[in-house]
Amino acid sequence: MATEICITITGIRKPGLNESDFHKYLTNYHAPLALPFLLKYGIKEYNLIDNFTSCRPYAEEMQMSKKIADYDYVVQFVMRDVNDFKRLWEDEDFRASVHPDHKNFADETKSGISIGYRTRFIAPERHSSGRLKN
Repeated sequence: MATEICITITGIRKPGLNESDFHKYLTNYHAPLALPFLLKYGIKEYNLIDNFTSCRPYAEEMQMSKKIADYDYVVQFVMRDVNDFKRLWEDEDFRASVHPDHKNFADETKSGISIGYRTRFIAPERHSSGRLKN
């Protein structure tokens, strides 16, 4: 059995927020706001995948599915234990600062979530020093 938990959120941008401004806001403000809490509670990975409209023609061209995903972004968190994320989610300082910020970039009424086990088939390569290879 896999030993890592992955929480995946599929989201829709706040109405009126374009793709570029969304990406800038998340990378320059929200992620730096959230990172100290994620690190404090042992979250191993925090990833943003932008589902920009400029990339959708590739999905249409490849015809890998009958339905093109209609969300704007994916956020993934990887951890050893889902209780790590539960503790983060219940942290009073997180609830007061990071959680309310979601309204500045997301339409939370249309977001989806899944929680499951991650199984890696290809892992990043590392130098002998432990650093990731580019």
